[in-house]
Amino acid sequence: MNLFSFYTIRHLMILSLALLGACTFEKEKKEEIVLETEISLEEEHRQLLSIGLQQIPKWGSFWKKTDPGFDPSRFILSREIPYESLEWPEENFIQPGSPFYKYLIPHPEGEGVVDIYSYKVVIPEEDKVSFNPDSEVIYFKSNGMRERLLFMGPSGGFEEAVWISPELLMVTGFFEDEEGVTPKIWLINPEEQIYFEYIHPYHTTQYPKTKYLVEKLDNIDF
Repeated sequence: MNLFSFYTIRHLMILSLALLGACTFEKEKKEEIVLETEISLEEEHRQLLSIGLQQIPKWGSFWKKTDPGFDPSRFILSREIPYESLEWPEENFIQPGSPFYKYLIPHPEGEGVVDIYSYKVVIPEEDKVSFNPDSEVIYFKSNGMRERLLFMGPSGGFEEAVWISPELLMVTGFFEDEEGVTPKIWLINPEEQIYFEYIHPYHTTQYPKTKYLVEKLDNIDF
């Protein structure tokens, strides 16, 4: 091999190593950006949960009654679930005079109202008030549409809801699994049709499933 060929090969090797190093650095940089974004989103949601829970202090206090050690800061993200919108034309039937009217949750920018109680609590013209085994979170939009944001069967229920930003609705409630009843939080983004489910390590077998609603809906004769 002549001297020229030797230096050419050496130059190509150096250039290849430099390019490899640059690619590796760029890849690591992108991974860092993605990781930072994920951490930022997680931290942002953690702050939003804290803000939301501060607006419904009775809910946290109710769970503390079941166990003084209950810590509302221990909710962790369980899953992120996209959903298909289920909506149809229907004006809000909950008007002044309805026992559910004062519990409507208005959108902060006037885009409609949310109701989490009228599906669960059955008020017949005669007979006693009863509870539907299923629960639903209804969004009556300002455009005249009714959208179902969440639905749950007899295994759980919704107890509170609050808009923590114009984009995010926070719903709190409970779910019963093999270990017992546990509190849950859902962060719903109706515009992007996605919700984030938060779980808690606390479980109990002594949770009164309708007691919170009975205490909250104090204008209804149960």
